[in-house]
Amino acid sequence: MKSEDKALNLTIKCTDALRQVFGSKDDVPGGFRARARDLPTQLYYGGVTYTIAYIASKASSDKISGDELLMQALSNNDLNALFKEWRDKGLVKREAYELIGACLMSAIKELVGLSNIKNLTDVLKLLNDPGAQVLAERRLLEFAEWLKRLTEAVIQG
Repeated sequence: MKSEDKALNLTIKCTDALRQVFGSKDDVPGGFRARARDLPTQLYYGGVTYTIAYIASKASSDKISGDELLMQALSNNDLNALFKEWRDKGLVKREAYELIGACLMSAIKELVGLSNIKNLTDVLKLLNDPGAQVLAERRLLEFAEWLKRLTEAVIQG
């Protein structure tokens, strides 16, 4: 399967999970849509490591750190169940950085091939290598463009 097909399939998985758990006409889906619109630009101009660190910082709350949320997403294969768990625990804010971070970490796992990572700094170290960074940015930009377009199509706002 081409990487584009994988990126599109993952995008569909992310948007389906969002709509099944949060619907498509609320504050959280609107926040997700706004984050998805910004993601390609953030990745292109800031790079993958900065974007991940930024999203993790915005996802942090008094209940849980952004690092812990992103690592939960990296180790979880079921975005629908993860989104439900986070919603039920009150971990999702209307800006939806947590959810965009979960989708981005799924993309890192599925499109870049990183797994068995213990914490956020491990992800950043691995992606800071110039060779890994070029590959990751290309694949994640492709995913981000799909996510932006599909989210704009399926989420009102």
